[in-house]
Amino acid sequence: MKYITKLIFFSISCLIFSNLLSKDIKTEKFTTDDIYKIKNIHSVDLSDSANQITYIETFADKKNDDYRSTLWLHDIKKNKSRKLIKKIKSISYPQFSPDEKYIAYISTGKREFKNYSQLWVINLKTARKRELTKIKNNVTDFQWSPDGKKMAIVVNHKKEDTEDTRPPIVVERYQFKKDGYDFIENENQHIHIKHLDQKEMIQITEGAYDHVLPSWSPDGEKLAFASKRDNPDIHNNWDLYILDLNNSSKINQLTHHKGSDSDPYSDVRPQWSPDGKSIAYVRSGDPNLIWYSLSQIAITDIETKSTKLITQHLDRNTSFPKWSNDGEALYFVIEDDTKSQLAVMQNNEISKIIPDHMFISNWSDSFDIKDKTIALILSTTSSPEEIYIQNEDRLEKVSNHNQDLLKNRKINPIEKISFESFDGVIINGMMIKPYNFDPSKQYPLIIRIHGGPVSQYDLSFSIERQIFASQQYVVVAVNPRGSSGRGEAFQKAIFADWGNIDAKDIMKAADYAISTGFIDENRMGIGGWSYGSMLTNYVIAKDQRFKAATSGAGISNILAGFGSDQYIKEYIIELGAPWENLNGWLKVSHPFLNADKIKTPTLFLVGEKDFNVPLIGSEQMYQALKYLSIPTKLIIYPGEFHSFSVPSYEKDVIDRYLKWYDKYIINQ
Repeated sequence: MKYITKLIFFSISCLIFSNLLSKDIKTEKFTTDDIYKIKNIHSVDLSDSANQITYIETFADKKNDDYRSTLWLHDIKKNKSRKLIKKIKSISYPQFSPDEKYIAYISTGKREFKNYSQLWVINLKTARKRELTKIKNNVTDFQWSPDGKKMAIVVNHKKEDTEDTRPPIVVERYQFKKDGYDFIENENQHIHIKHLDQKEMIQITEGAYDHVLPSWSPDGEKLAFASKRDNPDIHNNWDLYILDLNNSSKINQLTHHKGSDSDPYSDVRPQWSPDGKSIAYVRSGDPNLIWYSLSQIAITDIETKSTKLITQHLDRNTSFPKWSNDGEALYFVIEDDTKSQLAVMQNNEISKIIPDHMFISNWSDSFDIKDKTIALILSTTSSPEEIYIQNEDRLEKVSNHNQDLLKNRKINPIEKISFESFDGVIINGMMIKPYNFDPSKQYPLIIRIHGGPVSQYDLSFSIERQIFASQQYVVVAVNPRGSSGRGEAFQKAIFADWGNIDAKDIMKAADYAISTGFIDENRMGIGGWSYGSMLTNYVIAKDQRFKAATSGAGISNILAGFGSDQYIKEYIIELGAPWENLNGWLKVSHPFLNADKIKTPTLFLVGEKDFNVPLIGSEQMYQALKYLSIPTKLIIYPGEFHSFSVPSYEKDVIDRYLKWYDKYIINQ
């Protein structure tokens, strides 16, 4: 009897274990369906008392095929979180009022203002929401005054169409396109002051140029902001100005750097020191290097207007400066090789705060002399972004929005790689292997190339790379020359010379992968988006080893693209006018002009309304390969810009990647 009982128990145990194992096998792989499950955590703000955090969780709504957001409030002392606003379609920039009674945010308006972004506040005691602005223009930014009685609000002034038939678009501006905005007519952003107890707003800036990133002085009597003047469409010279609110006609220009001081596209507001005597901000380098120059932390004295570049010696991009409450320390983010870390400068010494393996994407601070507290959004290669609290030397995770996704997924391991390029320069990147990797086998390879070009693959979580590796591909994500994180010389190495040494770096990445012994050199694919697509086209026009390529939102006939996108001033700075430097324009148009050398089946994908890298660039390459009888296909996503807003389209992109790679690499 005991024997039978033991046998039954053993059989049941085996059955349970078998069921658990089969369940694990069934759910362990990352798939494109996980696009509907992953949560994006962003826009964190910490209250002045450092007792509460607010942030936004954004996720795909499969039923409506769009993205929805939830506004969260986390009580640090009680370690409890609650939802303030659930599943809202549009919300951004949550900010605590100084007295912590309200959170203000930007969201779409009600009724006749439903097509415009308005400023809202939510009462934290009653949960009542109130629409503060009701205007037929978009509110794009705001900041509470130090006393919490008013706000500085940025409004995009644009003439509204009132006729049933839309009038013709009248183009007079030098730069007349902007991705996500369609054509730009006569519109500018201006700052207004809104008192909470008054209905009307007071416009305090004017002119045919933008005023952005308002920042209150500690005493609430002045407002700093960034503006780009003197025919602003032809340059990137953003300067800082200070307006005396007691004398609205008195606007003083604080900075005169010919590059960018507080570029609004970086979304970094100028930061007043606690004593109100200086301002810290992000400053670009040489304007003639455009995005190839380094971003540095600058501090300008308001009285003398003298400026110190406190991070110049680092030879790294730095951003997001914020003062400690006592003014003794300045915190900022350093972008280093595959990393992004919070650092602090104190007593003229810089030290990093968060661990090397953690990647920071956003942070908000509040400091007390006795108890330093920082709220951060961090990720790792194995975990998507979550909220963390840094308190003195202790780092604590306080959100777990992605735990349900991760608990049933096998994380494909990531390791850093380095190799010598053709000229001896060391190139870095990362390799992602399938979780059940066997070095005695040979695997198909996919090389992915990032956009930019001045950007980098970093040690943060990437669901795309996890999906590829889950399909038994080895993925190499490499940072060729032109990438950020390695200093200015590395960034500007491809200036006016696209697809030359950076393409050779990518080809050497393929050589490196083959040299490991576990890559099948007859089963290699390549692909990227934006400049990653452009560099993909450069590579396949020079290297016929790749059996499949995916090219998203790229351009190769650079000359024919003149004037078709939003970068006209940058093109002129880098390449000159085509009639002045025809050879230079023809040189960077190499993939199109040498399309007959491409043998790689290539899938092209692009958003219909992309003004960053317009549709025409993909159409031309598709048409060229179609004429040459190279297997190709063009996928156009209706209504989408450079970055997509429809979850099913994002899923479709990766599904098509995999189908294309499988067809020409696995099933060749």
